Amino acid sequence: MRLPFLGARLSLMIGALLVAAFVLCAALAPWLVSLVGYGPFDQVAPRSITPPTPPDALHLLGTDTLGRDLLSRLISGTRISLEAGLLAEAIALVLGTIVGAFAGYFGGRTDALLMRCAELVFAFPEPLLALAIIAAVPDPETAPFLRHLPHPSIGMVFLVLGFLGWAKIARLVRGEVLRIRAREFAQAAQALGANGARVVMRHLLPNALGPLIVAATLGIGGNILMEAWLSFLGVGARPPLPSWGTMVTEGQAYILSKPWVCIAPGMAILVVVLGFNLLGDGIRDLLDPRRRVIAA
Repeated sequence: MRLPFLGARLSLMIGALLVAAFVLCAALAPWLVSLVGYGPFDQVAPRSITPPTPPDALHLLGTDTLGRDLLSRLISGTRISLEAGLLAEAIALVLGTIVGAFAGYFGGRTDALLMRCAELVFAFPEPLLALAIIAAVPDPETAPFLRHLPHPSIGMVFLVLGFLGWAKIARLVRGEVLRIRAREFAQAAQALGANGARVVMRHLLPNALGPLIVAATLGIGGNILMEAWLSFLGVGARPPLPSWGTMVTEGQAYILSKPWVCIAPGMAILVVVLGFNLLGDGIRDLLDPRRRVIAA
């Protein structure tokens, strides 16, 4: 009878290890690249050999189509993926939490108006809408706000993903606020004269943190996958940035003859997204009271 609980713990442990390794790699990327000995933009393939070159003692993952070290670019790409995933989800969390809390607490016309706005976002396929919006800004390096960012093309990606992701968070927060608002402690706070903002911030949102943490964890993995997909299509990270999606695009012509060019970044995307999904599933199962009853 403890198998579901053990499964949740195993999922949580594996996901946490994969995510921790990914975050640590992103944090230590410059130091790790220095250990590799080649920068992500350096052309290091021997002049006598046409790149991409296969893995060897000097280049553990080989080189890409321009003769750049794949391992160095793969390590540097962790920062781009983490930047897109975290910042996009942070924007979605802030907007979605505000909208969902207002809708759930005040109800009535406010709830109806805000939820119709969320449904309008749901009416369009998110990948296609993100692709259309980003493609409409061909030069983010010249945009008023984006040009001040370290990577304007990545800034465009996480802004679009964040503004498209708020609707899912808003619907989740609204449901939690509606559920918690009817409980005794929330009604007691209102009866004692607490204003709406205090009730929401001190009593409702803290009790909705569990589902929010799960949604944010799963959302980060989804954003990383979406950034890789957009970069694969050529509208995400601009070359020569070492985005994993761009690396897959650059190597797709060699998928049969020299597959290591695609396999390395493709496996990185797979492992990172799997790690966030396992972490989110593990947290959700451990926070689910029904799972705890089964485990007991």
